[in-house]
Amino acid sequence: MRLSACAKTTVLSSAVILLSGCSWLGIGGGQQSYQTQSNRYESGSSTQASQKISGQRALGRCEITSPTQRIPDGCRPEEVTLALGAPAAGHGGQAQYTNSSYGSHANVAQSAPANYAPQVKSKRPWLRGQLGLEIDHSVSGNLYDPGVSGTAAAYNRALFVEGYTTGSIASGQVVNTAFTSIPERIAAPEISFDDVYTAPLRVSGGLEVILSNHATVYANAGYTRAEGKKGGGAQIIDELRQTVSTSDYFTDPLNGPVGTLIGTVSNTTFMPNEVVATYNYEFNDLEKYDFEAGGRYYFNPILKNQLQRPLTPFVAASGGAAHYSATSVNENQRQRFLTRAFDGTQVNADGDFYDVNFGATTQIYDAQWVPYGAVKTGLEWQMTPKTALAFEAGVKYEGARDFSNGTQGDAIISIPVTIRGSYNF
Repeated sequence: MRLSACAKTTVLSSAVILLSGCSWLGIGGGQQSYQTQSNRYESGSSTQASQKISGQRALGRCEITSPTQRIPDGCRPEEVTLALGAPAAGHGGQAQYTNSSYGSHANVAQSAPANYAPQVKSKRPWLRGQLGLEIDHSVSGNLYDPGVSGTAAAYNRALFVEGYTTGSIASGQVVNTAFTSIPERIAAPEISFDDVYTAPLRVSGGLEVILSNHATVYANAGYTRAEGKKGGGAQIIDELRQTVSTSDYFTDPLNGPVGTLIGTVSNTTFMPNEVVATYNYEFNDLEKYDFEAGGRYYFNPILKNQLQRPLTPFVAASGGAAHYSATSVNENQRQRFLTRAFDGTQVNADGDFYDVNFGATTQIYDAQWVPYGAVKTGLEWQMTPKTALAFEAGVKYEGARDFSNGTQGDAIISIPVTIRGSYNF
C-alpha cells in the first residue's frame, strides 16, 4: 500500500511538473506576436497583439513581459509598458499590468480584468509652429534689357567726335582731321534675374493646423534678401571713320582776293566692327516680403522597419503675394579713344578707353506687389514627439512686374529649396 501510494504520488508530481514545463515552453499558453502600426506622430493604436499572459488577457501593441525583453517593432522606448503575468497575492491569481515606460522600474498597478488590453491614447497635436530657410534660385525670367531700357540704347555719337586741324588760311591750306563712328549694332544681351540675384535667401515663419494624420493647412510670412551683382552689360559696336578734308585758299593778290577758298578735297578711311563704348552695371540689393497660405498632404511613413523615427513623404501647394522694393541700376560708361585707334598709339590691343560717367542711376522697377504660386514635395522626419525637420523642393511661378516706363517685364520661374523645422504645441 505504501509503495502504491508513493507511486501514485510520484506520478501525480511528475504530471504537475510536465504541465508546468509545457506551460513554460509555451505549449500551454498563447504564442507571442506583435503588430506594428506607425504614423507621423507615433501616436498609439488600438490594435492588439495576440499574445496571452497565462491565459488571462491579450498584450497591447507595445507591452512586454520582461524588463530585459527587446522593444517591439514599431514602438518607441517611452511607449513600451511592462505586463506582469505572475499571479500576485491577494488578487485571485489574475495578471497584473503597469504603464511604466520601457527601461524604468515597473510599479505594479491595480489588477486588470481578464482579457483586458489597455488603449493607448493618440498624441497627435492640432497646431504647430514652423520656421524655414529657403534658397529661391531663378531658372527663367529676364530682369533688364540694356539694349532697350538702358542708356546704351540712347548712345549719342555726336558727343564723342574727335579731331584736329593743321595749317591756316594765311598759309593757303587748312587740313581738318575728324574721327567719328557710324552705327552698326548694340551687343547688349538681356540680363536675367539669376544673373543679378543668384541665390536669394528667404526666411519664413508661420503656423500649421493639423486636420488629420494626412492633411494640414498652413500660413506663412517671409522675408527675402539678395545682394545685387555688378559686371559688364553692353557694348556699342560701330564703324570707325577718319575723314581728312584739305581746303586751299588764295595767297597771291594777282590771282584773286587773299583768303578766298579755292576748293576742298576729302579723304575717308574706316575700320568696321570696332567697340567704341562699353557699359558696366551695378544693381541695388533685392528686398521683398511675402505672405502665403497652402496645404500639405502627408503619405504613410516609409522605411518603418529600418528607422526608429517616422520619415514621411508629402506634397504641398500654396499661393500668395510678394512685395518688391524698387529696383535700380547704376550704369558706368567707358568711351574709346578714336584717335589712338587710327594713329596706332593704343596701349591695349582691344582699344584704350576712358570713363565718361560713374554710376548714372536708372530706375528699372518701382516698388510693387506681384502674385505667386508654388508646388513642392519633400520628406519630413519626426525627430521627437514635438519636433520635426523637413526638406522640400518644388517649382514657383511669380507674376511679371511692370517697368518704371510702363511696359511689362517677364514672369519669374524659380526652384525653391527649403529646410523647415516644426514644433508641436
